[in-house]
Amino acid sequence: MLLNILGYILGIGFVIFGICSIYYAGYELYKIISKSDKKVSFNKAIIFGILSLICSIILIIIANTL
Repeated sequence: MLLNILGYILGIGFVIFGICSIYYAGYELYKIISKSDKKVSFNKAIIFGILSLICSIILIIIANTL
């Protein structure tokens, strides 16, 4: 029961962090393509990507132990 709840939480975290990562990366690429004067920084995209990766690795480990 506890592992099911943890799996749901990590699955939702994986999806949300993945979407946030894609959004921030797309926004930064848009600034490059539109030749904006704003500074480009992929820090948020990288952080959300790492969090999504951590959630997915933990989900894989939990799925293989059951």
